Amino acid sequence: MFLGVVVGALSSASAEPWKACAFNDQAIGCRDVHHANGSLTIHWQDGLLMTYRLIEEGFPRSLLRDSLGGVWRREVLVQGNAVFTHAINGNRIAVPLR
Repeated sequence: MFLGVVVGALSSASAEPWKACAFNDQAIGCRDVHHANGSLTIHWQDGLLMTYRLIEEGFPRSLLRDSLGGVWRREVLVQGNAVFTHAINGNRIAVPLR
């Protein structure tokens, strides 16, 4: 029974429409999943998947570490959109609220 619930939850999450996200100002669809522990997973439309784990909680700014070890500053803007900036190379990810 539990497995069916998990599989059903994953199926419904993947059925969500792609958001109009951007990586370094290049538009690309993404889906974001926020986890109870403060981490975040971004699934890009091109198939890439990255998880960001919370290092330092804050609002509207916090620090996260990606699956490869990179540190990102996340800023949640007034309208709910989020901008992630890589602390070393300056790469930017924009994820709209909807």
